[in-house]
Amino acid sequence: MMSLQACQVVLLLVCVTATVHGAIHEIKQNGNRYKIEKVTDSSLKQALASLRQSAWNVKELDLSGNPLSQISAADLAPFTKLELLNLSSNVLYETLDLESLSTLRTLDLNNNYVQELLVGPSIETLHAANNNISRVSCSRGQGKKNIYLANNKITMLRDLDEGCRSRVQYLDLKLNEIDTVNFAELAASSDTLEHLNLQYNFIYDVKGQVVFAKLKTLDLSSNKLAFMGPEFQSAAGVTWISLRNNKLVLIEKALRFSQNLEHFDLRGNGFHCGTLRDFFSKNQRVQTVAKQTVKKLTGQNEEECTVPTLGHYGAYCCEDLPAPFADRLIALKRKEHALLSGQGSETERLECERENQARQREIDALKEQYRTVIDQVTLRKQAKITLEQKKKALDEQVSNGRRAHAELDGTLQQAVGQIELQHATEEQSPLQLLRAIVKRYEEMYVEQQSVQNNAIRDWDMYQHKETQLAEENARLKKLNGEADLALASANATLQELVVREQNLASQLG
Repeated sequence: MMSLQACQVVLLLVCVTATVHGAIHEIKQNGNRYKIEKVTDSSLKQALASLRQSAWNVKELDLSGNPLSQISAADLAPFTKLELLNLSSNVLYETLDLESLSTLRTLDLNNNYVQELLVGPSIETLHAANNNISRVSCSRGQGKKNIYLANNKITMLRDLDEGCRSRVQYLDLKLNEIDTVNFAELAASSDTLEHLNLQYNFIYDVKGQVVFAKLKTLDLSSNKLAFMGPEFQSAAGVTWISLRNNKLVLIEKALRFSQNLEHFDLRGNGFHCGTLRDFFSKNQRVQTVAKQTVKKLTGQNEEECTVPTLGHYGAYCCEDLPAPFADRLIALKRKEHALLSGQGSETERLECERENQARQREIDALKEQYRTVIDQVTLRKQAKITLEQKKKALDEQVSNGRRAHAELDGTLQQAVGQIELQHATEEQSPLQLLRAIVKRYEEMYVEQQSVQNNAIRDWDMYQHKETQLAEENARLKKLNGEADLALASANATLQELVVREQNLASQLG
């Protein structure tokens, strides 16, 4: 006879195998937790339909590790008590709209290809690492949220809409493509945010001051920041902060941090010694924590400098610069220009390579962290769908390319007609036409320049003659004035003579 305990185990674990149109899927149950394995796009609806009699009991649904490329909220609508949905390690593409799942609290989308995501008002935990997400929309809800979006395509905090940025407790945006951060955009989480991870982005500017009352950890390591400014007062209460491996030169000396600070890591920067001296003179506690952090992480009392000529202040490498910010900014711009033009030094090239390799290692580690064990059959199906999606994307690119080619050809032919280009034929490629058009425009430019130069020369001659005429008019005016004065003088003399003549005649008579 089976024991009561054994009977309970059998009841808790039910395995259902179904055949649908030649496809086999397996359903495993443990209480109100259900896992569906070996399900495909074509068998998904039937697999979910087989659960409808017990839909009221489904609180957790695990569809991870399948070759699913699409799923909709309508497919899951019968599960009115669904709180946890695991879709990790599938091949979901493009937009995933689960906004109408009003009871869903936890969603796992790790390791997919989703580009845009919409979730409902009850969402509390969102795992969506290793996707291609560039936008997330969250219906307004009252609960706190934990959002994990590492290794995606987020370019700014506002790529998460207001609902997603409201009442966030943990926000992980590591390994995205963010270049500027405005803390004000997280103001709706000022009294809830505890952990903010922005590691391995491309952040060169931080602005906005918001007091995050509960913030405990702030990770901005491996970015492009050159100035730790007053905006970091937003993180004054943290116990753990890292800006390791940035381009930091200066620190705002008025910054103050909590006495509860336990971890302060600024290694791998290029500080001006004076800024460290000023900052630590006002933050003795922070200096002590910085030394303890370096000691704990490296076993040394101070970090090892990559450039032998650098000195130290406290635990960090630094150098004395006459105009620190301007000097470093100029150096960074010069390096950037040199690397983009392919003229960077070997040292600069190696540094850039090291940064890229470090980022790639983090990506690989993250993928390994969320890796799911999948059988070979499912892996092959996933690979097939991935290839089909890539082919679809390439077909779209080809179609767009052909359309752009046709538009370009039409524009070029229109240009040919406008400039009356000689010897242009339909057999010529767009590149040949473009070269001919450019050459004709260059010839027209030369012709126009010649006409313009002639016009300028004529204008100069006219101006010269006008100047000469003005000078002649001034000379004649002066002569006329002198003549008028002489005539007036002669008239006065004549008048005087007439008076004298009259007086003389009077005397003689």
